[in-house]
Amino acid sequence: MHTAADEADVRAATQAWIDAFNRADLTAIGALYDPHAVLWGTTSPQLIRTAEGIAAYFAAVFALQPAPRMVLGEAVVRQWGDVAVSTGGYVLTWPGTAQARRVPARFSFVYHRSAAGWRIVDHHSSAMPDPQAVLAAAPR
Repeated sequence: MHTAADEADVRAATQAWIDAFNRADLTAIGALYDPHAVLWGTTSPQLIRTAEGIAAYFAAVFALQPAPRMVLGEAVVRQWGDVAVSTGGYVLTWPGTAQARRVPARFSFVYHRSAAGWRIVDHHSSAMPDPQAVLAAAPR
């Protein structure tokens, strides 16, 4: 059953992820994932299948200087019992650089409700493709 309270909790979990990312808080990010979660990270060439791998991925991202930040855009939440999906977009930025680089991206978080609350069990994130570049590369 989908309730407004559950949707609000899933939205709050998504915002908590954005906030932890922006603080470069590895402990807080890790706490948002189920121990058996998988991650297709924006810059990962492979599916990450362990909590240790997820921690290593974010440790590498947080080590970048300047550290990237993100702003959450639109997110759509759907729920089926103890499973919910938050799908949307964000803009990744590197503030403080001479040319503040902005990378629009998209994400899908699949959440499972447990005694600890809503935890991410599947996370996919990727840079938003440039439609013109995709069309230019298409076979003719």
